[in-house]
Amino acid sequence: MSSTWTLPDDLTLPEPTEFFPAAGEKLPQHWSKCFGCGDDQPAGMAMSFRAGNGLEVTGRLEVAKKYQGGPGVIHGGILSTAFDEAQGMACMALGSPVVTGHLEIDFARPIPLGSVLEFRARIDGVLRRKVYTSAEAVIVEGPTADPDTVVGTSRGLFLTITPEHFAKTKEFVDGEPTSPFGTSSV
Repeated sequence: MSSTWTLPDDLTLPEPTEFFPAAGEKLPQHWSKCFGCGDDQPAGMAMSFRAGNGLEVTGRLEVAKKYQGGPGVIHGGILSTAFDEAQGMACMALGSPVVTGHLEIDFARPIPLGSVLEFRARIDGVLRRKVYTSAEAVIVEGPTADPDTVVGTSRGLFLTITPEHFAKTKEFVDGEPTSPFGTSSV
């Protein structure tokens, strides 16, 4: 099933911020306690990301047994979280923090435990504070690896925010997280 998602006609494609890593370079985590990519999150997904060309990123997720939904396959909520993380990481190209406003997923094929997924996410365009994104996932390692077959797709709408958006949370006040670009943000 596919949605009726359509992009606004008046989107613009921004240039990546000067601080965004060059293609192929590793992207820093946006926050150490993030469930998706944080290294200070023992129960987290430990996703890793690299900058792609322009407004694109590539991410990886090892589908651990703890992510099981149906017998022997990934839980749809974990896959949704991974798509959210990948598209949010693509938004790092803008140099300002974002939050998810809308996310939709199309699940195309079962993904076996023990697989390694690669996510390819990109910014499709920006309209004021709205950032439109899309992504697809393929299995690059594991029993059904086929990097040419898309196993899921996603479309998202993210909203740019100011760093102060999270200022009332205990983690921000006590830990003052900083963005990978050297300014205070989450």
